[in-house]
Amino acid sequence: MFNEVATRLLDQIARELSGADVIFPTSFDLTLRVQALLKNPDTTIDKIAELVRAEPLMSTKVLAYANSASVRGIGPEITDVGRAILRIGLDAVRTVSYTLAVEQIIRSKHMQPFQSLSNAIWEHSLAVAAIARILATRQRMNPEKAFFMGMIHDIGAFYLLFRCSQDTILAGNRDELVELVYQWHDGIGHALLSAMGQPEDVLTAVQDHEAPTTVGSLSNWTAILTSSDCLGQQIIDWVPEPMRAISPRTISEKVISAEDQAAILAQAKEDLTSLRAALF
Repeated sequence: MFNEVATRLLDQIARELSGADVIFPTSFDLTLRVQALLKNPDTTIDKIAELVRAEPLMSTKVLAYANSASVRGIGPEITDVGRAILRIGLDAVRTVSYTLAVEQIIRSKHMQPFQSLSNAIWEHSLAVAAIARILATRQRMNPEKAFFMGMIHDIGAFYLLFRCSQDTILAGNRDELVELVYQWHDGIGHALLSAMGQPEDVLTAVQDHEAPTTVGSLSNWTAILTSSDCLGQQIIDWVPEPMRAISPRTISEKVISAEDQAAILAQAKEDLTSLRAALF
């Protein structure tokens, strides 16, 4: 019965996300407005700041993120939304809007029985994001884009868990539910982000971050995200080990030595305290 219901739900989600008029959960309304504004070539910082100021929770989180220890550094505290956006950049504004959408999903009434699982997915996403920013900085790639990708790389898991939680048969079989979410979260994440108009390099990284591989270079976003996900599992993971073992991923020591991995993890753990306070 579980497999039959799961197949019907997956077919329904596939039809929805491939259609011309995708219906997103209401929690994504702000995210979609931010995305549309950021894609407009005529958008200015003032226009973005106006939208952010109109959403009290969004403005609070943008300011908190801009003033978090991992972002602020030795700079002064900022109290103006426009200056905060200039400090953190547009990718970070996008990140905050996605964080708000996911936070509302996690706190919805249907998700209450899965609070520990959804919290674990969120904590893992935050750890991966912190690590991705460190790796991108080292590679002289955009650190806030890396952070954004880390935060949304498991968005398919949140979305699928949210949809499954509303069905009594799927919600009543926890072990099978976790396996279902794990097996399909990368593909659904790809489709969800594609429907939101995310760029191809982000879509590819999300689609492929679970693929079995040995990372031999950090020259592209898929390698950055895959490596960050592997390292992030050492901080917190939501996937049972037997499932992880099915698709083994490793990082070549020629790319990141064991000593360097330990240093990256230590730095990420140090950043996580301020990031948690700012984003959740």
